[in-house]
Amino acid sequence: MEEFRDSLVEFLRNSYLNEIIEEEKEVTIDLNKLYLSGFMEVVEFIVNNPFDGLKFIEECYKEAYFILKSETLDEVKIKFKNIPKIFRGERFNIKDIGSKYINKLVEFEALIILASKRKPILKKAYYYCEKCGSSLKEEIDIFNFSEERVCKCGSIMKVIEDKSEFTDFQELKVQEPLDLLENPDEPPKYITVILENSPGIYAGRVRIVGVPIKIRKSKKLPVYDLVVKALSCEVLDGEVKIKLSKKDVEKIKKLAKRDDIIDILSDKLIPEIKGHSIIKKAIFLQQIKGVKKPGKRADIHILLITDPGIGKTVMLRKIAEIPGNIYGSITTATGVGLTAAVVKEKTEIGEESWVIKPGLLVKANKGTACIDELTVNRDILSYVLEAMESQTIHISKGGINAKLPAECSVLAACNPKYGRFDPDKSVSEQINIPAPLLSRFDLIFSLKDVPNKDEDREIAEYIVDLHRAYLNKEVSKKMGLEEFEVDGIKIDKDLLIKYIFYARALKPVISERAKELLINYYVNMRKKHQITARQIEAAIRIAEAHAKAKLKEEVDEEDVKVAINIITECLKEIAYDPEEGIYDIDKIVGMSRKDREKVEIVYNAIKELSKRNELVSYLSIVEMVKDKIKEEEIDSIIKRLIKYGDIDEPKPGKFRILE
Repeated sequence: MEEFRDSLVEFLRNSYLNEIIEEEKEVTIDLNKLYLSGFMEVVEFIVNNPFDGLKFIEECYKEAYFILKSETLDEVKIKFKNIPKIFRGERFNIKDIGSKYINKLVEFEALIILASKRKPILKKAYYYCEKCGSSLKEEIDIFNFSEERVCKCGSIMKVIEDKSEFTDFQELKVQEPLDLLENPDEPPKYITVILENSPGIYAGRVRIVGVPIKIRKSKKLPVYDLVVKALSCEVLDGEVKIKLSKKDVEKIKKLAKRDDIIDILSDKLIPEIKGHSIIKKAIFLQQIKGVKKPGKRADIHILLITDPGIGKTVMLRKIAEIPGNIYGSITTATGVGLTAAVVKEKTEIGEESWVIKPGLLVKANKGTACIDELTVNRDILSYVLEAMESQTIHISKGGINAKLPAECSVLAACNPKYGRFDPDKSVSEQINIPAPLLSRFDLIFSLKDVPNKDEDREIAEYIVDLHRAYLNKEVSKKMGLEEFEVDGIKIDKDLLIKYIFYARALKPVISERAKELLINYYVNMRKKHQITARQIEAAIRIAEAHAKAKLKEEVDEEDVKVAINIITECLKEIAYDPEEGIYDIDKIVGMSRKDREKVEIVYNAIKELSKRNELVSYLSIVEMVKDKIKEEEIDSIIKRLIKYGDIDEPKPGKFRILE
C-alpha cells in the first residue's frame, strides 16, 4: 500500500479539508467515493484487511492534517461508509454474512431488537513488570483478553488499570428489516454486534459497518458463532427508503392526475374486504400521513370497532405488509411487549446484563402499528397512551435511562364487549378502553354486520370468488387481486407501495382558502355540536394526507372537504344523537349530553329527598322524576350512579348520597 500513500494523503487533504480545519475527532471516509477517485486497490485492501486498512487510512489522514496545519494530530477515529457494490452485491443483508466474510469489511442495515446497558470496557491495557520495571501498552481483544503478559525478563507483567485506557461499550442484537427481505414470509435473520465508543443506542434502524469475527463456543468441537465488531453504527431516521426509478415516478404522476385515484388505490389496498370505502380511504390516507411539524404529530390514529366476522384481522395484517408497518395482537402481547422491556439477559460476552428489548410501537417507528384485539387486556393499554400522545417511550430501569422513538400511526381494532355495536350507547360503554386513550384516536369507525339480502349476496359472491382466485388466474385477474390496470398502467402491490412512499415525502402547505374552510368548519361545529380542538387537528392531518396523495404543493378546498366528509361519516356512526339532531362528542369517551342530564336529574332528586331522610326509597325517587324520565330508565341510571360512587345502597331499595 505504500505506493499509494502520497496520492492518498493528497486526496484526503483535499476531500476532507473542512474536517481537518474544524479538527474533527471522528472522520467518516466514503469508500465508494475513494473507489471512483481511482483508489480501487486501496479500497480492496481495506475490505479484505479492515483493521490494517483502518490503520493505514488513519496514518494517511494524520499526514494530511500535518501538511495542512503544520501540527501533529494525536488522536482521530476513522469510520467507513458506502462499500462499493462490487464488493458486497446489490442487496447485502444479515443473511449474507457467512464464513467467507470472516475478517472482511461488511455494511448492512438492521433493526435493533436488543440493546445492552452501556458500560466501560478496557481498550488499551497498560502492562507493568515489577521485577525489571518494563511497561507495555497494548490494544486488547475483548474475546481474547489476558490480565498477564510474559516480560522479556521472564517475569509476569500485570495490567495497571489506572494507566490503561477505557472506552464505552455496548452489545446489540439486530435483525434484518422486513422491507429488505427477499421473501417476506421467511423469518428474519439475527446477528450480534459489538459496538465500541458507543453513545448509547437502544432502538431504531441502524446502518452498521463492521467486521464479522468468529467466537468459539464449544471447547470440544471446532464450531464458532459469528458476531460483528462494528467500526461504525449510524442511527437512521427510521423512515423506510423505497427505491423509485424514473419510470416509477412517471407512472405515479400520471395516475395522480385522475380525480378518482385515491378511491381506486384505497379500494385495492385491502382487496380481500368488500365495501367499506370510507374506512379504506381513511386507512390509505393514514399510510401517507400528514405533514410533520415541530410539536405536532403527522400520524393519524384510527380505531375500528367491528362486529364479529367483518374481517378486522385481515385488514390489519394486510396493512402490516407495507414496509415499516408491524402487526401485533393484544392476546399474545404484554405491556412492555408493546413498548419496551428492560430485563437481565446473558449476552455474547458471557455475563448477565441489563438489556432493552424494543416493543411493537418502537419497532413501528415511522410506520404503522397494527394492533389487534385492543380491548382484550385493559391493564396494558396505559402503555399505549404515552406512545400515542408524545410518540416516545421512556425507560428507566437497571441503570438504563433512555427515550425511545415511537413516532408511528396506530391502526387498532376490537370487538364490542356485548357482541354487536349499539349506536344508542357511548363508545366507552361498549369497548374496554380508558377515555384518555380513546380520545387520542383521530377516527373511530364502527363496522356493523347488518343483514341485507342484496348486499349479503354480493359479499357471499365476493368471498367465493376470493377462494376461486387462489387457484384460477382468470378470476384473480378479474378481481384485481394481484394487479389491475388504470389508464394503461399496470398497478401491482409493488407500485401501490411506491405510490404511498412517494406521496408521503411531500410537504404541501395549507392555502388561505383551505384555512378559511377549516376555521368555518370548526366554528360552526363547535357552536352546534361542541366538537373539540382534537377534531380540527384531525381534519388538518387528513386534508394534508389527501393533498399529498394527489401530489399537490398546496392543501386546497377539495382536500379539506374530503377530510370533513371522512370525520362527519365517522361521527355519524359513533356520536350522532337522532333525538337532538346533533353530533354529541361526549358520547364517544363517556356519557352523552342527554344521558348526563338524566343522571343529574336523578342525582338531584335523591339529594333533595335525603334532606328529609338519609335513606331514600326507590319509589320516592320514581315519584319525583317520573314526569321527566321514563320509569324503565331510572333503574339503570341509579346503577350508574352507584358505579360512579355518587350514591350507595346500604339496604335493598334504599339509597343515600355519598359526599
